[in-house]
Amino acid sequence: VAHDFIEYGSCLIKQMGHSPDAYVQQSMQLASYRLFGQQVATYESTQVRPYLHGRTETTRSVSVESNEFVRSMGLKPGHDEHYTDARKKKLGLFKKAADAHVDYIRSAAAGRGVDRHFFGLSMLVEKDEETPALFTDPVFARSKHWRMSTSTSSQPPGFGPAVTNGIGLGYTVYENGIYFCATARKEHDDWAGKIKRLLDETLIEMKLLHDFENTPPSKL
Repeated sequence: VAHDFIEYGSCLIKQMGHSPDAYVQQSMQLASYRLFGQQVATYESTQVRPYLHGRTETTRSVSVESNEFVRSMGLKPGHDEHYTDARKKKLGLFKKAADAHVDYIRSAAAGRGVDRHFFGLSMLVEKDEETPALFTDPVFARSKHWRMSTSTSSQPPGFGPAVTNGIGLGYTVYENGIYFCATARKEHDDWAGKIKRLLDETLIEMKLLHDFENTPPSKL
């Protein structure tokens, strides 16, 4: 499903004081939380450009901060952006989540991520050697079962999901809009169409929070 979100883009996001990529990634976290009923392992491809022959590292979009943000937003829109206390709480948690995402990207781009390191260690295990417990731990396996695989992608048709029960989500943030291309296996009840609609919902909801926060109080 290719989709152009035309309500706003990087210009307005920067005016709000956020990194466009981190902002959109948080909207993806909220949309996927509402689709699956929980956060799922999310992969964002990050370039490792400072190094000769550097390729990519994984930015893990799920964090303690993003978890607190999506839980505060809920599985459905709260329509409480006009209530000061609720709005300020959500905006505060959103800023923490977006800032944490920026910090992770910076670390990953500087070669301080974890996934390529773990992959290298796993490749050192010989066929006749016992696999270290870490690599067979269910929590470790679940943490890299990428049900949400995301990357910037300027042209359709995007890319497929990384796992059979996942979604592939390509995106590009333009000045006045955001392009998405969502893919999922057809047996999954139109996940691609649902994530598209949820992204529209979450992006509008996030904008309303900022709009109400920046609206001068009435003098009447």
